[in-house]
Amino acid sequence: MTELPDDQHITYQLQYRKCGKTSCSTCRKGQGHGPYWYAYWREGSRLRSGYIGKISPTGVNNAPSSEEGQATIAPIVIHKRVGEAALV
Repeated sequence: MTELPDDQHITYQLQYRKCGKTSCSTCRKGQGHGPYWYAYWREGSRLRSGYIGKISPTGVNNAPSSEEGQATIAPIVIHKRVGEAALV
């Protein structure tokens, strides 16, 4: 799990990832593995990201289910304001 900064604006997003294996039917026939939660924040001019996992971050309560057979999930972006708890 990634340690998130507590003094930065953080954006959370659900994403699918492709593993790159040619024999993987999940990636070949669909969107890939996931969805997984990722956090994004800036450190100076650099954009940093961190893997959160399948369970939604604390305070994010409108995450779609990750049930099998779900056609598509539009990315959900939740912003954390500076000063809010960043517990994951």
